[in-house]
Amino acid sequence: FQHKEMQKLLNSDIKFDVVIVEWLFPTMGALAAKYQCPLIGITSLGAPLVALDTVGNPSHPTISPDHNLPVTRDMTFRERLLSALYSVYVRAWYHLVVLPREDRVVKKYLGEDLPYLGDIERSVSVLLLNRNSVFHRIMPLVPTAIELGGISLNRTKPKLNLELQKFLDKSTQGAIYFSLGSGLKSIYLSEYVINILLDVFGKLPYNVLFKWENDTLPGKPDNVFISKWVPQLTVLDHPNVRLFLMQGGLQSSEEAILAEVPIIGFPTHSDQTFNVDTFVKYGAGLGLDLDYFTAEELNSSIYEIMTNPSYKENAKTLASLMYDQPIDGLKRAIWWIEYVIRHKGAKHLRSPILDIPWWQYFMLDIIAFLLALLCVILTAVYLILKGLYLLLRKILRKLFPDSDKANIKKKQ
Repeated sequence: FQHKEMQKLLNSDIKFDVVIVEWLFPTMGALAAKYQCPLIGITSLGAPLVALDTVGNPSHPTISPDHNLPVTRDMTFRERLLSALYSVYVRAWYHLVVLPREDRVVKKYLGEDLPYLGDIERSVSVLLLNRNSVFHRIMPLVPTAIELGGISLNRTKPKLNLELQKFLDKSTQGAIYFSLGSGLKSIYLSEYVINILLDVFGKLPYNVLFKWENDTLPGKPDNVFISKWVPQLTVLDHPNVRLFLMQGGLQSSEEAILAEVPIIGFPTHSDQTFNVDTFVKYGAGLGLDLDYFTAEELNSSIYEIMTNPSYKENAKTLASLMYDQPIDGLKRAIWWIEYVIRHKGAKHLRSPILDIPWWQYFMLDIIAFLLALLCVILTAVYLILKGLYLLLRKILRKLFPDSDKANIKKKQ
C-alpha cells in the first residue's frame, strides 16, 4: 500500500467493476470494499484450505488435505493424522494471527470505516481454482468454487535459440530435460547430488538439457547442454524430448502433461509429493528422493522410462483425460468474471455454510440435544425398572411373607 503507484491509485476517483486478487492472503481483497464492487479470488496452486473456507466449501482432512501438505494420494495413517491436526492448526493460526494482523494493515492504509477483513473475504463472489479433478483429489465443490485446470499455462511457445535448437534436433536417440523450476536452483544442489547427476548423465546414450543457473558447470559431460533459462513448454514439445526430470511443481506438472512427456520427480516440499505421486499412479512417471537417491536408482529409472513405451502412452492418456473439456480454463475464467460483473456479484450462489455459526455446522446443538434426550430416556428407563423392581418385591413379600421370616432366621 505504500508504493507510490498504489498511493496514486488509492487517491484517484477511478471506479472498478470487479476486483480480482490472488487468494493466498486476502489483504488486497479489501480493495473491493473500498471501491464497493464484487470480489473475485484466484489461486495459482490448487485449492488452499482457508481459501475453500471463504466460499463455504466443505473440506474433509482425510479426503481433501490442504495442498501444502507433502502427502501421497493414498494417505497413510500418519498422513491422515497430520492432515487432521494441520487443518485445526492452520485455521486457528489464520483466524487468530493472520486476519487480525492484516486487518490492522488494511485499516491503516484504507480507512477505519472498512468492514473486518475476515468478513470481506467471506463476501467473495467466486473463487477461481487452478486445479483439475483428474490430476488433483476428487472433492465436492460449491457453485462458487470454479475449477480452471491449467489456467497458469502459457501456451504461446517462444522459439528456441539456434544453439539449443540444434542440440535437440540432433538428439535422435532421445533427449532428457532436467530442471528443478524457479523455486529450487540447480546451482544450490549439494556437490554429492551434482556429481551423481553428471556421472549418470555422462554415461547415457541420450543427450541431456540441464537447466543450470551459471555460465559453467565443472565436469560437464559432452552430451549435456546447460542453460540458465529455457522456454520450458517449447522444450517439452520438441519431438526428441522423451523424459522430464523435475521437482514436481504444479506448473511444471501441467506442462509435462500438456506435452505428453513422462517424468521422474524429485519432490522437496508442499504439493510436490502429491503431484509426483499422481504421475506414478497413472503410470506416467517415477519418483526419487532428492536427498537420498543413488546413481543406480537414477540410472535404472531413466532406462525404465526411456525403454518402456508404456510410460509415454500413459502420459498421452493422462493428457487426454485432463484436457478433454468442453471449454478451456481461460475461457471459463473469463465467462465467470463477466458473469459476476453482469450480476454485480453472485450472492444467489452463496453457500449456506457461510451464514451459520460453527457450532451449527458441526451439529453440536443437535448432538447435545440427542445426548440430552438419550440421558432422559435412560433415566426414565432406569426409574421405571427400579419402580417395577420395588413393586414386584412388595408383591412378592405379600404373597410369600413366611419366606422373608425364614431368610431372617438363616442370617441370624
